[in-house]
Amino acid sequence: MMGEALKKKIEELVEAHRLDMIHTLSELIEIPTVNPPGRAYRQCVDYLSGLLKKWDISHRIVPVSEGKNTDDKFPRFSIVGEWGEGSESLHFHGHYDVVPVDDESQFNPSQKGSLIYGRGGADMKGGLTSLLSALRVIRKKGFKSQAKITFSLVPDEETGGEMGTRYLVERKFLPKGILGMLMPEPTSGVIWNANKGALTYRVSLRGKSAHVALEHQGENAFKHLIGIAHSLFSLREKIKKRETKIPVSPPDANRSSLLIGGQTGSGASFNVVPEHAFFTIDRRINPEESLDEAKKEIEAVLDDYRKKGVSLKAEIIQEGESSFADPESELALVLKQSIEEVTSKPARFELCPGLCEIRFFNRLGIPSYAYGPGLLEAAHSPNECVDINQVLECAVICTLTAYRLLGY
Repeated sequence: MMGEALKKKIEELVEAHRLDMIHTLSELIEIPTVNPPGRAYRQCVDYLSGLLKKWDISHRIVPVSEGKNTDDKFPRFSIVGEWGEGSESLHFHGHYDVVPVDDESQFNPSQKGSLIYGRGGADMKGGLTSLLSALRVIRKKGFKSQAKITFSLVPDEETGGEMGTRYLVERKFLPKGILGMLMPEPTSGVIWNANKGALTYRVSLRGKSAHVALEHQGENAFKHLIGIAHSLFSLREKIKKRETKIPVSPPDANRSSLLIGGQTGSGASFNVVPEHAFFTIDRRINPEESLDEAKKEIEAVLDDYRKKGVSLKAEIIQEGESSFADPESELALVLKQSIEEVTSKPARFELCPGLCEIRFFNRLGIPSYAYGPGLLEAAHSPNECVDINQVLECAVICTLTAYRLLGY
């Protein structure tokens, strides 16, 4: 079965599950997997495991048992699994955590036309629903191949992936022989084959407290904050001149960036010399740059103030490398063809303007791509939503891509 006939058959198989997919997406939204701190992770993993068991898809739950962020109150779990036979595989990957809400009502899904509203609808429980549907269709129809489908469902993507994907990679829970990876993030209709890196600091400064009337007896930590921030803004002018050659939307996102003071604070009262102050530094790194060099630039500024006698502590709270996958790889070309056939729109490759978990796989030499339902600008917003028609389209695209790449 080839060409148009294959596409139509897969569309029919996915469409038959439309109501089930709406139900699954709604139930996933209802599970408040807020990160931080990592709420309801076990509840979500049990729900996902229940679906996979019902469809007779082999998998295991992997608890995170160690690491600097291990928290008994908010334990972490991943799911890894597979279907089929052979030593090589196409890997599906997704995360189930979501960013915090403005209001708990965002966990009450609602539907208006084809749009389903609720926290995580776009990022990325809509994509998870697509991924699960693709697994279900492939398993139900018993497609045979010399290769298999493997998958991982993880927590903590929203906070850098240390206790999710990084944990699986470093402890070798991922299968061997992965030919390529697909991740259904909300990519606004493009394919992300590259991502920016990220480096985030929290800088804490210490001074000496004193009554405002005896200000001369104190040491103003806020003054030190201003001085360091001023030096970092000078560095920012240098950094923002760097541009990537990889296409990105919007075009102005091609610049490297340095955000100073995303979070900041100081002091105990208006009439007390502030003994403590803090602020954050968030650096976004283009693929043409290196994470190590970005660190050195920032550390040079901080070290200069340490040498001046300023008491400061700089904690790295997030770091992730940029990455790039060949847009001409076999998986890339098959994915592009599938998208264009299903959507009747041209598919193009772009740089993800933020951090993306394709980086973990690209670093292993596995060509990895993100493509999924929803708009990036809708993700994390108070009115987050996803179009169920796009969720179904993505399921068809994942299935069709697997069928063609693996020769089912």
